[in-house]
Amino acid sequence: MAAVVLAVFLAGCFVYGALSVRNTTQGILLVGLTFFLIVYWAKPELMIGLALFLGCAALPQGLHVGKVIGPVSIYASHVVLVLAICFVLPAVRLRMSEYLLPGLFAATVLYFAAVGFSTGHNPAVVVREATFLLEMIAGFVLALVVVYGEHIMLSINAMAVTLWFSAGMAILGSSGGVRLAGRTESLQMDTGDAANRVITSTLIPAIAVLTALVAAQIAGRVKPVAYLALGLPALVIAVLAFSRNTIISVGVAAVVAFFASMGWSAVRRAARLTLTGLGILAVTIPGALFLLGDSSAGVWLANQITGFSHRVLGRTSGAALSADPSTLARFAEDRHLNEAIEAAPIFGHGLGYAYQLPFGGDDPNEFTQTLGTTYAHNFYLWWLAKSGAVGMTGFAVFALTPLVRALRSASVPAKISAAVSTGLLVMCIIDPLPEDPANAMTLGIALGSALAFATRKRRRAEMTEMQEAERELVPA
Repeated sequence: MAAVVLAVFLAGCFVYGALSVRNTTQGILLVGLTFFLIVYWAKPELMIGLALFLGCAALPQGLHVGKVIGPVSIYASHVVLVLAICFVLPAVRLRMSEYLLPGLFAATVLYFAAVGFSTGHNPAVVVREATFLLEMIAGFVLALVVVYGEHIMLSINAMAVTLWFSAGMAILGSSGGVRLAGRTESLQMDTGDAANRVITSTLIPAIAVLTALVAAQIAGRVKPVAYLALGLPALVIAVLAFSRNTIISVGVAAVVAFFASMGWSAVRRAARLTLTGLGILAVTIPGALFLLGDSSAGVWLANQITGFSHRVLGRTSGAALSADPSTLARFAEDRHLNEAIEAAPIFGHGLGYAYQLPFGGDDPNEFTQTLGTTYAHNFYLWWLAKSGAVGMTGFAVFALTPLVRALRSASVPAKISAAVSTGLLVMCIIDPLPEDPANAMTLGIALGSALAFATRKRRRAEMTEMQEAERELVPA
């Protein structure tokens, strides 16, 4: 018997090696499947950390993390995300009622994807839009299993590693040391500053982390080590992206957290946070510029600060926004979207619908000639054009139910998650999180966390009662 087992093992090793050598794709798949199998046997919850890293980390541009099969693009992060949920589900055992919200919205997305296919829209665009909406739903379910399965610290540690890694990559990308996946834009033509915007898949997760830290400081207490482990790298990533979305998300979440925990303690914590943050900035920035002087690092830091001041802080007034090129482009998108909504206000046009004609340059491969005809920065108008009032009702139920339950809950983590979710939902007016990878998952995780924290205490009590009832039914 031992000889047979050894022979089967050796034959399996031979086939494994032969397939790995013959084809690179097959080899990578086999190695990946082997790794996933080992993780499943050793510690299944580690897949949660891997899913967060692959989904949110800033990676080099030449690193291929997906494969295109016809109109379908399969991302490694999506595969790992689904596996992470499946690995942890047996231990968490979600009830059917907990699948209701994500299940209903998933059915809504699939229906309007079918509408897009049936009306002859570009299949690749239909699949792309449906994929990222489903990624948001997967992030929602992931948050449920993380909170209910008590894997919160594992997720926080994984995000700390992801943020520090991505902050280092963002600094390298800003200084020209490496090309990152995403966008790297020079501010020379925009503001005249010698700085580069580095926009990667880590930006929205970093903004969400900053938002959570601010909301947590107002609604409760945050350990100082959290600002170092999570806040510092998240701030670096957000600053190097020169994004005004950070101010919007943090500001909205701070207001929600304040009103969710009304009292003098909330006022004191908010004032302490504001004064401490301003004091740290007033000391560290001039100190760093003085110490670095005219060195290459000092020049780089000065350019980043000047660019951030001009693009972010200098364009927050109404007059500045009315002349901002990106704002004007969004107004043009909104005008076309409103026309499309008026044409089909109830059921929309289906996913993949091109609401505007190609624009911009003459290169047929440019964004403005391809995805720019179907992509929009105002997610709510975009979703109304695609799905009408019916689809928007489905999204409202999916997104607002966790917020209402979290804000009515006595749980501080639930209120923090609700504040973060509200900030991200407001941000969707100018930055379509459900239309982009990683961003969609981040929004889903925030909404799922709000619901999970709001219902965790009651769920624990119900699960305890069920376990006691099962023990009573088992004969001695």
